[in-house]
Amino acid sequence: MRHEQVQSRRGFDLVDVAQIWPAGAGGSPPLGEVEAAIDRRATPAVPDMPAAVGRFIVGIYGALIGAFILTMARSAEASFMIAVSALYLAVFLAVPAIFLKIESDPSNRPSLGRFMRTGVDTFTGHVSAGSALVQIFVVPVLLTFAILAMGITGLLVIQ
Repeated sequence: MRHEQVQSRRGFDLVDVAQIWPAGAGGSPPLGEVEAAIDRRATPAVPDMPAAVGRFIVGIYGALIGAFILTMARSAEASFMIAVSALYLAVFLAVPAIFLKIESDPSNRPSLGRFMRTGVDTFTGHVSAGSALVQIFVVPVLLTFAILAMGITGLLVIQ
């Protein structure tokens, strides 16, 4: 199907079922053949990214929680907020970690050095490694700086 809204029969591609499963073959394919055709191996989650990028992400978000603790953990309510945020962060990071653990062949993942030399191919074209890392890290790094700025400002106002 195309991205436009389907307003007529020309808006989507028709599939000739007879070419996929001939009428003389007796209706639909046997369930055993369908099951055998399904590839049950886990596909690579992020085959173009080195594992070091994931460690950087964990470090940056750890720094974000550290900034919360350093600047805002002055009361039970704030500590509770930080604990809830840390719990959400653990879930946020655990899901991709599970995906990466079950992928079929992690050996094809590039090293950080190769990634920095070659960059990454995306749907819209090639992106240099520096540009990709900026796109990945800009939000959590700026959030960490914002938390530090708000926390320091808050500490100065309180005193």
